[in-house]
Amino acid sequence: MTAETEWFRTIELGIRAAADKAGAKVLVGNARAQVDTEAQIVDNFVARGVDAIIISALNPTSSVPALKRAVDNGVKLVDYNTTIDSPIMTTFVGVDNTELGAQMGRYIADYVKDKMSGNAKIALITIPKYEAGRQRREAFVKEVTTVPGVSIVAEQEGEFPDPAANKVETILEGHPETQLIWAANEGGLVGAITAARSREGKVKICGTDMSLQVARALLDPKSGVIAVATQDPYTIGYKSAEFAIAKVKGEQTSAKVLVPLQLFTADKPDDVKTYVAKYEALAH
Repeated sequence: MTAETEWFRTIELGIRAAADKAGAKVLVGNARAQVDTEAQIVDNFVARGVDAIIISALNPTSSVPALKRAVDNGVKLVDYNTTIDSPIMTTFVGVDNTELGAQMGRYIADYVKDKMSGNAKIALITIPKYEAGRQRREAFVKEVTTVPGVSIVAEQEGEFPDPAANKVETILEGHPETQLIWAANEGGLVGAITAARSREGKVKICGTDMSLQVARALLDPKSGVIAVATQDPYTIGYKSAEFAIAKVKGEQTSAKVLVPLQLFTADKPDDVKTYVAKYEALAH
């Protein structure tokens, strides 16, 4: 999908670890969030004779033709993170994105009641072009707005750090009453952290997808980051590669595997430090 965020690079770490264990070779293509580029990469992999393709498809319908060509050529397919609308998707590894958003929504609802006297002006940085992003957003808003004093004052799309930072700056300028920002993915979350840095913690930040950069911000009171609901990208990548290798060997695999979610909060720094130690070790 994109190699610009740490989340996807951690997926790759998991894939490579499982592949190394099995003696498999890994080729990596970066679609840069472009469906046409994605299709070219898939076709190129087929031409190079790959046995399996592991993919987080960009679009549930537009991504299908190239992937169907691959499957028709005998290539095994494993989808992770995102799904496609086709019977060729026989193995999926990921998370419950509705629960990923709802988990944070419940935490923030309690935070607003306990720490903000039941009132909060919240801005959203979303990724509406992805089904997973829409599910997270809808679930977060549903849970957090159970608190009568919560209102959504602004919403902007922001998938990658730099554009998201610009969007957050625009929001904070146009809506100076904003007290809390929720971001739907790591790129948006990093952008929010960057844009709100000058506020020295006055604007609270929460969102989806942990990374080492986000974890370090969670440990810094001046960052404003209070909570991060996250998947386990390393395990998603590892299991995806395991399934791809099993399918190539002709073994039966599960149709759907959901990896457990985690919630990291600033008031439990030891958990965050454990995460940092684990992923610093993996990165090396």
